[in-house]
Amino acid sequence: MNQVVMSSSDLEKYCSDVLQKSLPKNESEIIAKSLVDADLLGVHSHGVSRLTDYLKRMEEGLIECKTEINLVNDSNTTALYDANNGWGQVVSNLAMEQAIEKALKHGTGFVGVKNSNHFGTASYYTRMAAEKGCIGIAMTNGSAIMVPFGSMEPSLGTNPLSISIPVGQGKDPVMLDMATSNVARGKIILANKNNESIPEGWAITKDGKQTTDAKEALEGFVLPMGPKGSGLAIIIDILSGVLTGALFGADIPKMYGDPDPQRLGHFFGAINVDNFVGKEEFYKNMEKKVKETVESKPSEGFDRVFMPGEIELDRKKQREQDGVPLSKDIFKELEATGEKYGVNIAEYLKETSK
Repeated sequence: MNQVVMSSSDLEKYCSDVLQKSLPKNESEIIAKSLVDADLLGVHSHGVSRLTDYLKRMEEGLIECKTEINLVNDSNTTALYDANNGWGQVVSNLAMEQAIEKALKHGTGFVGVKNSNHFGTASYYTRMAAEKGCIGIAMTNGSAIMVPFGSMEPSLGTNPLSISIPVGQGKDPVMLDMATSNVARGKIILANKNNESIPEGWAITKDGKQTTDAKEALEGFVLPMGPKGSGLAIIIDILSGVLTGALFGADIPKMYGDPDPQRLGHFFGAINVDNFVGKEEFYKNMEKKVKETVESKPSEGFDRVFMPGEIELDRKKQREQDGVPLSKDIFKELEATGEKYGVNIAEYLKETSK
């Protein structure tokens, strides 16, 4: 058996039940939904493979068992929340909901978060805005595991950015979700868990040498997506960390190995398109924009041209029908974690495939 396939609903229920052994039910459900959503999109580095890592941090006192959120500042179009070292998904869900509410009332909403933890995939939150007819923006800083362009000293996270844009009622949004590194560090973590090598150009060793060894890469540093990726990462660190009062840059402890909470910062935005050209005209022009892209003549070696996020959202629909594939190693890890918390994954398993 090389893979196990679980229905998304069963996998989500399993993760939620495991989390509920330590966390409140509503928080467990938010986290589990976010994790499974990543796997549905095919972003396995931010999916259920993170469950064991999250719980280990909680056991070590690096994440609180309950997310106590305080409102620090509030206005018609802005807000700042303190997550008090709670769960990133929980506070981020609230923060984006508030950004959307402000945008629907006042045209725009921007909400910052400080003292938080890893929040999963950024697009999970931007799609929330797109569903309400708003352009969604989400970003976060992270532990200093990436070097600025031209440096050997890490002072940046991979600092992802997502923007989702509504296209019309019942249609998938245009969805950008990108790390500022050549690759999200989670993919290196996943490669290490699966005993796989990584492509050259993803990371360097702690001595500054190129490596294809995932373990060496995790002991070293991730490379930025050139000078542009490096510059964007710095700006995201400023908006997520400096602006919110969270930790930033080299001061953020590593997610793996360091004995202190990360105290991350997030930044969310929502823009109501109705306050600009209006929804009807916006959707009409978006239809034209999508059409001119996807119907353009493909270059040699390509079958067709895609909009940002189209491949992932199509995959999500397919996996909602067919189930979520999990590697043998990740399934075993999930199984062991469930046993530790008194939850038997076999009771949630309906279908397996080789």
